[in-house]
Amino acid sequence: MSAQTDFDVVILGHGLAGGLLARHLRIELGADLRILVLESASKITDFKVGESTVEVAANYMTRRLKMQAYLYQHQLPKNGVRFFFDSPEKDLPLTEMSEMGSDRFPFHPAFQLERASLERDLVAMNLEAGVDVRLGATVSDMTIARASSVANDRASSVANDRASSVANDRASSVANDRASSVANDRASSVANDDAPHHTVTFEKDGVKSTVTSRFVFDASGRRQLLLKKLGVKTTRETRLNTASAWARYRRVPGLDVAGDEAWRDRVRHTSRHLSTNHMMYDGYWIWFIPLAGDLMSVGVVYDKDRIPDRLTTREAFEAFLAKHRSSSDLLVEAELEDFQQYTHLAYHSDQYFSKDRWATTGFAGAFTDPFYSPGSDFIAIANELIVELVRHDMKGDTAGFAERVDVFNAYYKFYYERTIRIYARLYPIFGTFEVFRLKYMLDFNNYYNLVVWPFMADKYRDLDWLKGELRFVDRVIQAQDSMATQFVALADTLRARGEYHAKNKGHWHNVLAGVIRLQERLGKTLDETFRRDQVQAAYSSVFGAVVERMTGHEGLSNRKSFLSELSFPTVVLFKDVTKESVDALLDRVGIRLKKELAKEFPNAKIERVDVRPAETEVVVEGGATDADLQRRARELWETRADSLAHIVL
Repeated sequence: MSAQTDFDVVILGHGLAGGLLARHLRIELGADLRILVLESASKITDFKVGESTVEVAANYMTRRLKMQAYLYQHQLPKNGVRFFFDSPEKDLPLTEMSEMGSDRFPFHPAFQLERASLERDLVAMNLEAGVDVRLGATVSDMTIARASSVANDRASSVANDRASSVANDRASSVANDRASSVANDRASSVANDDAPHHTVTFEKDGVKSTVTSRFVFDASGRRQLLLKKLGVKTTRETRLNTASAWARYRRVPGLDVAGDEAWRDRVRHTSRHLSTNHMMYDGYWIWFIPLAGDLMSVGVVYDKDRIPDRLTTREAFEAFLAKHRSSSDLLVEAELEDFQQYTHLAYHSDQYFSKDRWATTGFAGAFTDPFYSPGSDFIAIANELIVELVRHDMKGDTAGFAERVDVFNAYYKFYYERTIRIYARLYPIFGTFEVFRLKYMLDFNNYYNLVVWPFMADKYRDLDWLKGELRFVDRVIQAQDSMATQFVALADTLRARGEYHAKNKGHWHNVLAGVIRLQERLGKTLDETFRRDQVQAAYSSVFGAVVERMTGHEGLSNRKSFLSELSFPTVVLFKDVTKESVDALLDRVGIRLKKELAKEFPNAKIERVDVRPAETEVVVEGGATDADLQRRARELWETRADSLAHIVL
């Protein structure tokens, strides 16, 4: 048997990912779990990007990590997301820009995090909980033992020794049977009780130390200490060619001081300042995120294939912001605290969890894009899966541990693919209120149904549920790709018509409209039927609105008979929106109406029902009078739908 390890878990990095993981492990698996966290910074003072959280990360911190009181006392609550749309000349004042946002605090909380203070406080929380946190500890080397090979070698040795002993005492046939049984039992025991030891070497205060551990988890961010050591491939994302620059400012008055009483009344005097605010443009967006302590995080994310500017210096960054009236107005008296930038954002790894008892979390594994603030959600989900792996391994569930590693890797890769498709190809639509409103409605609904609700219901711990979700990977990806194509086509059509910015001034949309039926249902019980129905409603409503705007058939997307033809498969498989393809859809609506009319007028011989947005023609032979059929057909055609695209709050 091997000597006991120094630690059960070593975590590389005490940023947001590592600090939250240490707290999670301590709360879930108890005080006996020996946890070491190695953080290279001797003092945590620097501001970090990734301040805005959304519902999954907030639920993770408040429910799983019991940080609700801390977050409300020391960080800022978030008043949802908010989007502003500008003129082509970028000269609109904030109060005249079309706006998407909420007029109340969202039903489910989220927070704006001042990362430096949060991570310092996490160090104190973890130390108080008995976690061994060492600041100023620089990792210089590590070895990752191969659990599978050690277990197999050890089991083989035990089996051979035992087989020889049994052979001396009993017949050879009995020895063989017994050897096989012992080998299997011992292999299981070795894999759990005699796990190979990883070693981690680090230097602190000029002293080099080496420790052993059962698990090593990488939370070192973009340094990716573990994956680089192991030679695991990390791929720079080519489907999304974005970069970012950002700074922290003081003395930014906030958004609530702008405008008159009517402008503030529109949001019922809730705080726009507390939102994650996005100024939206063709190919880029600018963020304004408030932080505790009179700080405002301001940044730009831009598609390098679309925007020629390279914001790699403070001077270039501030010059770029100065070109936008709304941003420059907010920063007129601001004092810059720091400046940072990334020349490329998105990347992913080939592996995130291993049967050799290592894993990555946060930036150490993958990153997509800061739009919609998914970074802390990735941390929450990775940490949830890591804790499950430790739980099953520590209780000796060898088969359960190994199976979960495979499923967790597959699911995390799927989660990355699903997230990257929210952004890939779509930066060109960000500057138009009309198209982005539809995209956000679909994205928000999908996020609540496909990500938030399962997290609240603890489904990421349910192996069978994860396997079930993985059966629909191709369908989900195809649906996202299909709708992305439709959004891009609509934006291109509006641009060609000179209407890309047509509704970017003076319009208002309450973003809660898309989830008003859903938000109060979210909780520990996942209603799969309701969830599927909401996904269907979102796709049909949004696609119907795209068709209406592309064709100019006003009112089309709010007709029940039309939306009834837009099943999920129809939407996903739909190609180009053309006169011919839409006429084919309307022909199917006519067939549907003909069947309904035939039930009400059984004696009528209805040849066909021709449906066009301007009129409904019914051609009749015998039976009821033309007038009766025409009246009823028109009533059916004009019956309004319960379309998400037309809900107004």
